Amino acid sequence: MVNAPVVSNQAAYPGVNLMWLDAPEMALTAQPGQFVMLRCSDTLDPLLRRALSIHRIHPEPGRIAVLYSLGGPGTGFLQRRVPGDTVDVLGPLGQGYTVRAQSRNLLLVGVSWGLAPLIALAEQQVLHDRPVTLLAGGATAAQVPPSELLPPQVELLAATADGSLGHHGEVTDLVKDYWTWADDVFACGPMSFYRQLSHAVEGAWPRKRIQILAETPMACGVGACFACTLETRRGLLIACREGPKAYLDDLLF
Repeated sequence: MVNAPVVSNQAAYPGVNLMWLDAPEMALTAQPGQFVMLRCSDTLDPLLRRALSIHRIHPEPGRIAVLYSLGGPGTGFLQRRVPGDTVDVLGPLGQGYTVRAQSRNLLLVGVSWGLAPLIALAEQQVLHDRPVTLLAGGATAAQVPPSELLPPQVELLAATADGSLGHHGEVTDLVKDYWTWADDVFACGPMSFYRQLSHAVEGAWPRKRIQILAETPMACGVGACFACTLETRRGLLIACREGPKAYLDDLLF
């Protein structure tokens, strides 16, 4: 747990802010797919912290970044933080994505807030000279992060429900074009998205090789309260401690 100084705090895209925090020890150990718990008050009200995926990791100069929505729980406090203020941060927490040493081509698929940790993964893996394609979905173009948030080496393809950007439809419609190319698939989004992805890959890709991040309520972040427990094919998963990484094949729909 650290009181991390705010480096910057500004709009990333409509309704979403990007906050950089000076947290050298966290930046050295954090992995894409892990999360942090932020105290969104100078007091104990609200008592519970806010769980946010780690969006960017820069070991040098020792910074991490998070994305947060304006108008969400506790985000008024975050929005008022200016450079030099501090935020009480617990983390990094949980088990993040793992990339096999033999993997070359990586396909990342996500919707809305699920894109935050995928961008961290993309940024990390292009440094290892791995080709990365990100399929980003949202209800509208406003929910798809701008390409400026991604390394230029990443191929970004968008899908929107209203057709305002990219493919008119679900982002899972796009995955079939990448089965023969991708060595591994990483996904993040709500359970409804995982259900769509499971149907999209049926018979074409082993679901046991698609890594996902379980989206469940996080209250304590350290496995003490069991609020984030998720029933899976392998038994109960305490998402904040044993996850949030899991495999698509583990999920029960």
